[in-house]
Amino acid sequence: MGLPMAANIVKAGFVVHAFNRSVSKAKSLESPGVKIFNVVEDAVREADVVITMLSDDAALNEIAAKIIPAMKNGSVHLSMSTVGAATSSELSKKFEARKLYYISAPVMGRPPAAEAKQLFILLSGNAEAKAKVQPVLEAMSQRVFDYGDDPASAHTVKLMMNYMIFVVTEMLSEVMLMAEKSGIDKQVFLDTMMSTVFGSPAVKIYGGLIIQEIDNPNGFKTSLASKDLRLAQETAAANHTSLPLGEVIQKHFKEIIAAQGGDKDVTLLISHLRRLNPN
Repeated sequence: MGLPMAANIVKAGFVVHAFNRSVSKAKSLESPGVKIFNVVEDAVREADVVITMLSDDAALNEIAAKIIPAMKNGSVHLSMSTVGAATSSELSKKFEARKLYYISAPVMGRPPAAEAKQLFILLSGNAEAKAKVQPVLEAMSQRVFDYGDDPASAHTVKLMMNYMIFVVTEMLSEVMLMAEKSGIDKQVFLDTMMSTVFGSPAVKIYGGLIIQEIDNPNGFKTSLASKDLRLAQETAAANHTSLPLGEVIQKHFKEIIAAQGGDKDVTLLISHLRRLNPN
């Protein structure tokens, strides 16, 4: 996700200092307007806006510990990873203590959407800092949704949105398998959904991927889906509520990870359900 997002920032005319823990990935960005760094502290030292896109809370905390002492006063950390609300609250305090800003800006969209500058960005944090990063956000997205001053809010919304994607994926996988076993054309069935009461981008995209049943290199790894679902469950519990459907979905995710590892696209859930229902 980070590579196409950075590429669009460069296209918008910004100077980018790039760092990736896998050096080979950062090198693919080499072009006029991009300087590659091998040390993250050096990459952020003179930056007005520092963007992170990382896999989980542990990775973000690791990088944050390195960049906070290196960032200049008044600069903004734009945190675009999918992490827990508690993590964003804790990090916000650490950045504020060093006269820095922490802005939550997780994204909605798969890598092809990032390449096409069609991401949706969920935003929350200090109003002055949000205004400062607005041109950068516009370089990566088609629309920004502002959720106020609390940095935890945008990450909470992202977890709720991902939870709904998982519910849709589980639902579509179940009914597509039922259609298959009933001798019903799955594409015609998807067309029926889209033309009647279930016409939505999520049903169209995930329904199509479920029908194709091909592992997608630009997809949503089951291990990351399981992580996001766990964070959603933890955030719900912290707010004295629950996500009952998540228990069923998480069980399936963990079964897939145990049997095949976590790298398969989440839309291959239908393959797992078929193995559970062989006859």
